Amino acid sequence: MRQIFKILAWTLGSLFVLIGLLGIGAYAFVTSDYVRAQIENHANALSGHKTQIAKVVIDWSWVPHVHLEQVELSNADWGKADHMFKAQQIEFDIRLWPLLHGDIVLPHLMLRKPELYLERNAKDQSNWSPEESPAARAAVKQVAPQQRHQTPLIGRLEILDGHVGYIDQKRKLDLSGTVSTATGQAGTEPEARLSLNGRLEGQKLTIDFVGGSALMLRQTDEPYPVDFEVAYGETKLALKGTIQDPFQYQGADLQLALSGPDLSEIFPLLGIPVPPTPPYRISGKLHLEPDIYRVTDIAWHAGESDLSGEMAIDQRSHPSRLTARINSQHLAFADLAPLVGAAPTRKANVSRQQAQTEAQLESKHELFPDVPLHVERLRTMNMDVVLDAKRVVAPSYLPVQSIAARVRVENGRAVTRPLSIGFGNGRIDGELSIDASTDLPTTRTNLRFDGVDLAAFFRGSRFFDTTNGKLRGRIVLAGSGRSLAQVMGTADGDFVTTMAGGSVSGLIVDLAGLQIGDALVLYITGDNRIPIRCALGRLKFDHGVVVFDKTLMDTEKSVLHFDGKAALKTQEISSKITADTKQFDLLDLHSPVLIEGKIRLPKISLGRKIPIPTPDFGGADDANCQKLTQELWAAKP
Repeated sequence: MRQIFKILAWTLGSLFVLIGLLGIGAYAFVTSDYVRAQIENHANALSGHKTQIAKVVIDWSWVPHVHLEQVELSNADWGKADHMFKAQQIEFDIRLWPLLHGDIVLPHLMLRKPELYLERNAKDQSNWSPEESPAARAAVKQVAPQQRHQTPLIGRLEILDGHVGYIDQKRKLDLSGTVSTATGQAGTEPEARLSLNGRLEGQKLTIDFVGGSALMLRQTDEPYPVDFEVAYGETKLALKGTIQDPFQYQGADLQLALSGPDLSEIFPLLGIPVPPTPPYRISGKLHLEPDIYRVTDIAWHAGESDLSGEMAIDQRSHPSRLTARINSQHLAFADLAPLVGAAPTRKANVSRQQAQTEAQLESKHELFPDVPLHVERLRTMNMDVVLDAKRVVAPSYLPVQSIAARVRVENGRAVTRPLSIGFGNGRIDGELSIDASTDLPTTRTNLRFDGVDLAAFFRGSRFFDTTNGKLRGRIVLAGSGRSLAQVMGTADGDFVTTMAGGSVSGLIVDLAGLQIGDALVLYITGDNRIPIRCALGRLKFDHGVVVFDKTLMDTEKSVLHFDGKAALKTQEISSKITADTKQFDLLDLHSPVLIEGKIRLPKISLGRKIPIPTPDFGGADDANCQKLTQELWAAKP
């Protein structure tokens, strides 16, 4: 929003300063014998640009009428345009008496074919900057209005066939368009219109502004009407309403509407570094103060999620600061997938870019997207954002129920702390951080979970009623890179989980242990509940290579062991499940279960080429659950 207001302010503000300079120049008309030369000399000094005027005609009276032809102000030496300002014809009436009080009153002002070219170069220098001339700085300070009543009083403003151009090399912004005034239909107020189109960072950009007349701008008792629309690619922004004082940003009654395929695409337009989202619609009420923008009554729909709240951007500090409080009574967990470069599960809630990413992942059978996330944008703005999602809708394999988080960004380093997630009727607490202050961003995760129901992972399946137990554990990881694939491919740390007591589906145990006789019986008669003595495991991460450490499940029938490793850089896994049976079983294949291939779609097979079921007399010992659990928790990440 800041960038849009700057573009509008630079364009319209420059026009008002030029009008003010005309009034100051008019003072020279009545105090000099060398009219045209004096006008040019005064304009040169005041504007800091070489000024040429082909013809000057003055009809002297108490309200002189001034006629200028072929007026031209030169551009900066580095500017691309041939001139900064040019007009085929300028005519205005000026009242002399108010000039003695420093007030500019123009009963009539007409500009025919005015051309205004505003430019910023790669060094952030502007061709209209008062720094180019000390006299210009003083003139602008004198002319530029600070209050509505200081605006040059223009009874009737006519801009005929006006043209405006704006170039910002650093931001890859190139705009051109028209500016005009229109009387409108009978009985309506005159309007000022500004229409621009061009490109911003390669995307098409159009700006349309309709405001009140110059006379209405001066009238302090009437709110100034604003109708403002911007289209940037597929992103749409609209502001409509009134401002009581456009110069002091007071009394704003503006409705904001913003929509698009991905909220992160607003960064080149508004300069706000927000994360990627599904297609969205946002509405709210915009409040303006000097250097502060506030949006209240936010209604935000993204994907299948609904959010509300308020936000503010304070530009009084550098970098500027954004604060926001966001609430949700219905947050679809799948809509958070774009945060890591993935796509939401429902195709209807996917942008074109997200759909392409998902198609590439599916074709390669990969899980972690290698989509560069623009975390370097975090350096441009400090933030303090609080999210309270009281109800989260998530798939059964990831039973998230609520999320409460506070994200603070300071000088490119984002820390989410506290972070509290309702998960499987238990909780996950801890913090996440991204340090984007350097060229190679670093991501860290430090989480603890406790009281998580094992059955929550089987919600909606036939195993739900026969599974129970409480999980606790930790996730401590650190990786570097600009995408989730790069971070996971360099990750160091560990994932530890333990469970003491509970039960598990007998069918799962028998299939994992390949005890065919019991499995066939369970298929026919139902799914029995088998008590669990303990379940525990540790995944050790060493620069993207994950190794299973002391990972097992001890039941009354057998001890299941999980061994192997996964290479996260290639997203491949090679692991096996073996069973040490405790009880006699007539038909046992005596073969491990192999899990190999891509993590997203692994191939599951038996370790024996020709499995022949034979009796297994059992006899395996119980695992020393207490000792193994202590060793896991004592291990350093």
